[in-house]
Amino acid sequence: MANFSSGERVIERSKRLKVGLIIIYVGLGINLFGFASLGSYFEGVGLLVMALGVGIVTADYIFPNTSEELTNAVEEYEKE
Repeated sequence: MANFSSGERVIERSKRLKVGLIIIYVGLGINLFGFASLGSYFEGVGLLVMALGVGIVTADYIFPNTSEELTNAVEEYEKE
């Protein structure tokens, strides 16, 4: 979904969640591949990639990304 009014691209929430989960499982695969044959270096790289995926999924739940969600958050803040 593109936000043409501000000129920036906004990724839909479900797409970010999907990307985060894919990155988590790619990291898990690298980790298991390193555990099985390549050694501790690839285990660490796999854990790093998994942590990036967890960060993306967490950010997806914490930060509002659509203009409607941002407007609602600002209105709630202004009421207080």
